[in-house]
Amino acid sequence: MKFKGGLALIFIFYLILLAGCSAPPTPKVEEGVSEDDLMKQQLLSNEATTQYYRTMLPYKTSPTRGLVYSRYSKMNNRYDIDAFELALMRESQSYFSPDDTYFQEGQNLTKATVQSLLSRRLTDAELAQEVEIDADFVDIGLNPTKDERINIDGAEVNPVYLAYLLEQNYVVTKDEGTELEGVTIGLALNPYQNWQNELGYDQTSILDEATLIEKGKEIASRLLEILRQEEAFKEVPIMFGLFIVQEESAVTPGHMVAKTLVGKGSSTIKNWESINEQYYLLPDSTTLSVDADLSNQFSSFKDVIKEYYPHYYGVIGIAHALNNKIENLEITINIDFYSLAEKLSFHQLVAQLIPESFSSEYDIDVVIRSSDEIYGILKRPANEREVTLKLTNWK
Repeated sequence: MKFKGGLALIFIFYLILLAGCSAPPTPKVEEGVSEDDLMKQQLLSNEATTQYYRTMLPYKTSPTRGLVYSRYSKMNNRYDIDAFELALMRESQSYFSPDDTYFQEGQNLTKATVQSLLSRRLTDAELAQEVEIDADFVDIGLNPTKDERINIDGAEVNPVYLAYLLEQNYVVTKDEGTELEGVTIGLALNPYQNWQNELGYDQTSILDEATLIEKGKEIASRLLEILRQEEAFKEVPIMFGLFIVQEESAVTPGHMVAKTLVGKGSSTIKNWESINEQYYLLPDSTTLSVDADLSNQFSSFKDVIKEYYPHYYGVIGIAHALNNKIENLEITINIDFYSLAEKLSFHQLVAQLIPESFSSEYDIDVVIRSSDEIYGILKRPANEREVTLKLTNWK
């Protein structure tokens, strides 16, 4: 521990006062880290970027950069955007080896092309008008026409199935250059279908997941035909991943449901592999029914914090599960501090509680923050007791 002089004495005093037991494992501490650097470290340490893929330098951004935040996208939950991208990286490593393949943002689909793909297909009359203006016009809209209606629980809805699509490139080095090894196309699917009632008020109906997945598979087949007409996609293997988005107000992201690999030059999707991924909110009654141990462990963790620091604002956890197994738990603790000693003692308390409160089978990340700034991030890798602590903006 790299605290200096009197701070170390205060730290030890609070440790004894709060813990009331033998000294806990001391976390490794990295001091003087700015908040920007801390967030960069978090990104670079994420298993979906470093464990699976390295990136090519200099880094190339996608031509569609920023489009996901525009009116063309229906990914309205801010958690979905990162989860979507990282899930595609995770699933791509099944087909494109991270040992010798580099990740690159998609370079082939332009903003104009993605905008057209996200649009509604034209009706026959609309298509005839476009062809009259431009004989070479091709309609590539992937959402239903404005005339299509489906019934959801008695409501007649003009659906929008495709919320967004994302291209990722996976490249290998060849003769001092790079060569495209494979492409991943993520299709974000929208279960939240909007319509207006007889009084003109906006309403939302939720399309069942099974139906939405089937629609996503149909969209992928049509998109494959479109992509194979383009030189950049003509021969390359393509992975399609289906992701179901969350509603705008949700505090957890959506989840991947299926993937498939289309071989080099093929224009046919032969089969799909199901993906069992879920995010669970803590505390929440749903999580208690799914994983009672995790829910109870989180409640105990929260109760100890409340006992010693009753002025905290809240403790929220998000558990990520694959194939019904918890892979990662991210906890955010909101609290204000009134002294440096209080900051130190609180971080040490949390460092003690992490290995004592939670099972060792999954990774844990804890962010301690106020409404204005992040104070520190604690990390405990799966199957380890040692907690690493990174401190930021300490004054």
